[in-house]
Amino acid sequence: MIIYNQYGEPRDTRDIEAVEGLLKLKEKHGSDVWPVIEECLRIWTSKHPSEYKSFLFQLDDMKQTRRNQFASSETEMFRYTLDIPEKVIFMLRKLYTTDELPMDKKFFRTWARKFPKMQIAERI
Repeated sequence: MIIYNQYGEPRDTRDIEAVEGLLKLKEKHGSDVWPVIEECLRIWTSKHPSEYKSFLFQLDDMKQTRRNQFASSETEMFRYTLDIPEKVIFMLRKLYTTDELPMDKKFFRTWARKFPKMQIAERI
């Protein structure tokens, strides 16, 4: 079913239910963000299956074309360690402030351990 928000934009009721579910999950788990992140990924993959398949294909290609196990560039100044769908990051930023969820080095290392499919470099 389609409803319209305050700006007159059409929204699917399933999207609203998903947002409400994420907010409840955030409240339930408090400072543990990982169940909410897992749910964001699940929602994104189920809502955009072809985009998800394309994303996985792109990741596999990157893994195969990186020069070494560290996925470093030619100059070895940069490493491509992890690839996260931009829409998932946007979802998380709508749910969490930068104080609640600092996306720092520790966060991304934990992400790489929890979601190894999105890891580019063999060694982080």
